[in-house]
Amino acid sequence: MSVNSCYLIATLLLAPVCAAASSADKAERIDVQEVVRQAVINFNTREAVPRDYTYVESSTVEHPGGAGGHSDDTYEVIEIKGHAFRRQIVHNGKKVAAQDGDDREQDEEYRAKWVEVEHKILEEQIKPGHTPESLAAAVQKIMEEAGLKDWKPQLVTPSPASSMGVVVFAQSLYKFRLPLQELDQSFNLKSKGEQIIDGRKSYVVQADPKRTKDKTSDARNFKITVWIDQKDLQIVKAEGKALRDGPLAHADYAAFSTSSADLSKKEVDQSKQQLADSSLYYSEGTTVLHEWTKVNDEVWLLRRRHAKGSHILVVKGQSRFPAANIPLPVEYDTLNTNYKKFRVGHRILPVGSAPQ
Repeated sequence: MSVNSCYLIATLLLAPVCAAASSADKAERIDVQEVVRQAVINFNTREAVPRDYTYVESSTVEHPGGAGGHSDDTYEVIEIKGHAFRRQIVHNGKKVAAQDGDDREQDEEYRAKWVEVEHKILEEQIKPGHTPESLAAAVQKIMEEAGLKDWKPQLVTPSPASSMGVVVFAQSLYKFRLPLQELDQSFNLKSKGEQIIDGRKSYVVQADPKRTKDKTSDARNFKITVWIDQKDLQIVKAEGKALRDGPLAHADYAAFSTSSADLSKKEVDQSKQQLADSSLYYSEGTTVLHEWTKVNDEVWLLRRRHAKGSHILVVKGQSRFPAANIPLPVEYDTLNTNYKKFRVGHRILPVGSAPQ
């Protein structure tokens, strides 16, 4: 075999290796800190902009050991200036309500009704003296008077059910968001190459938390991988894993009923205080995934939210709450589809109100 033939064979064999190395070098050559910094700016901007969209939310909950254990629900959701209203249309495969027609976003009267309802609810929220129960009742009345009694606003704490103890938290794993706003400040960043998502090239970046003394910081507790769209420099996917237990929320409402126990007033007061001092945590090893999709070539909206881990309820002085501090496994998987623009042309104001 001639020297030239050997050289040609060697060149052909090495070409794929060189191409792969070149691709890896290109990925490493990007300014990861600057790419992430700009992506965080874009992410914060898009999350702060109120949106007028309707969509369908399909949610699956796995809660071993909990009531029901499993549920599948589908909701119709309307967002008006960032405020969401929803109604259930399917529960565990059974239809609960008929879905509204697809032409509703073109109906001026329909849009005006929703704008008026939103305005009335916001007015009710700022009235002094409301309890969670009275505010929920007032909002429900507004919805019924508008002929929208099947819809539930996500603007108020849900009315508690009657039981031995009721604790309401502003956030659970169902609503939990990874600390993406802090990616460029609170994490050590490393390029992990490129990947195609929905036909678009994305940078893949690994974010490891920096050391901090703040034990309540989610940025301290999660190792995160993010995918950043190369064209728009937008975060399109994020996947995180908890390195340790971390706080989700303190109780923002607690109630106690003596319907199933013969307790003295002192014992009831003590139990109420215990519930009021309770906190909810996520467990070490909890995984959280968020994915976004570009809608109408104008905005990136949430497509999927998945969380799997455990809730840990911590109650001060747990003598009457034996289940406290025991991790309760839970898994949430939510998919948003059928996004449609809900155009709102004007706002109906009460008589005598000046336009803002």
